[in-house]
Amino acid sequence: MIGGGGAGAVGLSLGMDQSDSFDFRAFHASHQVGIIVACSKNGVIGVDGDLPWRLPTDLRHFMRSTKGCPVIMGRKTYESLGKPLPDRLNIVLSRSANEEAGSETSQELRWASSIEEGIEIASDAQSETGMDTPIWIAGGGHLYKQAMETPDLVDLIVCTRVDAHIEGDTVFPEIDEGVWRLAHAEAFGPDERHSLGMTIEWWVPFVANKGP
Repeated sequence: MIGGGGAGAVGLSLGMDQSDSFDFRAFHASHQVGIIVACSKNGVIGVDGDLPWRLPTDLRHFMRSTKGCPVIMGRKTYESLGKPLPDRLNIVLSRSANEEAGSETSQELRWASSIEEGIEIASDAQSETGMDTPIWIAGGGHLYKQAMETPDLVDLIVCTRVDAHIEGDTVFPEIDEGVWRLAHAEAFGPDERHSLGMTIEWWVPFVANKGP
């Protein structure tokens, strides 16, 4: 179960498989391009370029979900990390991608000028290595909005909904429940390491009709 060893998790019964039978890795692998995000109840994902919380369970969930996968992010998100995420192909979007590529490129870091180019780079890397993993879009707010507004680009949203209303300057777009259905969710209560509870939600398009 995601977050084992952190806050206690409770699988929510949503007319789907129960939590103890949910294989998140297999479910992720059945999708092509996913969004992964953590936001407050009112949609805030950032304050002054930083996360508004420190939640070890959510961090572990992010690391386990994206390890070995291509991860696309905006330049500000990359700069907030300070270095490429290890064991992943980091694809950073920048208007000056060609210049950036000439000064900072490695096996774990590539640059792209658009989300479409980023997905093309990720897809080529998957083909070369035989990876059977999703491509993840990991922020920030503008990139999330663009991805969700592009028809048929994303077929999975994995959203950690933090149990708080936060004041912030970067938000995640509202998930349109006329387009997306909640496929699975796991709730985590606060504990000695987590001042806030959270629910990890897996959303898929209605037209996709994919499990669990």
